[in-house]
Amino acid sequence: MTSEPEGRAKRRRPKPPGNTGPPALEAKPTPEAPPTETAGDRPRRALALGSTLLPAGLALVGIGPSDIGMGVTLAGLIVLIYGVHSFGRLGPA
Repeated sequence: MTSEPEGRAKRRRPKPPGNTGPPALEAKPTPEAPPTETAGDRPRRALALGSTLLPAGLALVGIGPSDIGMGVTLAGLIVLIYGVHSFGRLGPA
């Protein structure tokens, strides 16, 4: 039996304000939720990729005639043209 007199309920201390739970129980973002992508992200990435590939391909061709340099230059030019086109289609906003 208990040492407390019968009929008396245990009193609980009020919890202090704020987060007092263990850190493991804090809410974490789910890994399957992809980050939100704005409309201008894809064209900006295409511009960055194209503006990197084109000079790299030109440098490879400048070193010596090679099919790899030619392919990289062509791919960079195509991606750059796509990026400029799609970025221009976004409008003034």
